[in-house]
Amino acid sequence: VSKNELNWFNQDLDIQVKKWQQEKKENQENLKALRNTAKKHIDTNDRYLKTIDEKEKQYNTYLNTYLETSNKLANEKVKLEELIKKSQDDCQECMKRAVKAEV
Repeated sequence: VSKNELNWFNQDLDIQVKKWQQEKKENQENLKALRNTAKKHIDTNDRYLKTIDEKEKQYNTYLNTYLETSNKLANEKVKLEELIKKSQDDCQECMKRAVKAEV
């Protein structure tokens, strides 16, 4: 009886070992697939980060150009306003002289 029981235990053990080996194989395949997926996601993330960095540099360049142009135009506006004020003052003085000349 014990020999038969030993054979049954060995058969059960062989069946369990085969199941575990099959599970191990499936788990290894799943792990490999997950690693490949993770690598793809990492690569995609790296590409996006690189694109974001490039766009940020481009944005900063455009922003600096805009600020420089804005400052130049503001300075020109101030100069033109000063010239207009001076011209208005000169015009008023000429009007006063013209009135005096008429009198």
